Amino acid sequence: MVGEPSGYSIAIAHKGSMDTKLTSQGKEAHSSMPEKGYNAIDPLMDLLVKANKAFRETDKNNPDLGKLTFNTTVFTGGEQVNMIPGEATAQINVRTIPEFNNSLVEKKLTELVKAENAQGAKIKMYIYMSEPSIKTDGKSEFVKLAQKIGAKYAEKPIPTVAIKPVTDASNLIADKGPSYPFAMFGPGNDTPHQVNEYVDEKMYLNFVKIYTELFVAYLNK
Repeated sequence: MVGEPSGYSIAIAHKGSMDTKLTSQGKEAHSSMPEKGYNAIDPLMDLLVKANKAFRETDKNNPDLGKLTFNTTVFTGGEQVNMIPGEATAQINVRTIPEFNNSLVEKKLTELVKAENAQGAKIKMYIYMSEPSIKTDGKSEFVKLAQKIGAKYAEKPIPTVAIKPVTDASNLIADKGPSYPFAMFGPGNDTPHQVNEYVDEKMYLNFVKIYTELFVAYLNK
């Protein structure tokens, strides 16, 4: 059981995730004399444009999880407006699918970095987090019991779904097989990382009861 926010649905599959940092080295110079330096931002921007095209225009698709997502989420470069930047960095988050998994993403990014460096850039790549996508069949006794007990408190059927965020399940069950009794089931909704993120109080209290009843019933079988 992973208690991430799913609301009254049970996630049995989710995307993987990769966090990567790209660092471009240049040479500082006065902005009035750019020929004396090397702008670290330019090749990094060029690489990111090519990466956006390569990853966002792919036809690889998963019937449950959809397409891979690729986003530059942090970008820094330069120290002041009249200086050619000597360093620039970009941090990238990729949400992977089985058809375009973490290894394939790493391979493609490596190719793009090598191609940019062959044109004179000095870009290094560092993958500091890599979690695989996971998928189970949702047919385990544990999931069925969670659906039955959850429906009593939700006052409606509890469906199984595939979700886009990654969870600790990537570390816990990646090698367990599709029949492993996994459920991501917890109070919440679709407002994570938003300024108005919240959890409904009644749902939160219901999940205390759901967990208590579920684990007692399952462990006593």
